[in-house]
Amino acid sequence: MSETIQKHLPEICGAVIGLLLAFCFLGLGFFKTIFVIVMLVVGLVIGHYWPLLRSFINSKQ
Repeated sequence: MSETIQKHLPEICGAVIGLLLAFCFLGLGFFKTIFVIVMLVVGLVIGHYWPLLRSFINSKQ
């Protein structure tokens, strides 16, 4: 069972993400869901580059 889950993990994750998106579209509506996705991506990018930005600011001082 665990081997099967490990083998198909990307498909399982994709299905769960699709299900969550479907619930968001039904519950919030199209534009609110798109707004949530955009804010999530912005937060992801900021979180990814935060250590680099912080070290850049510290090196300038």
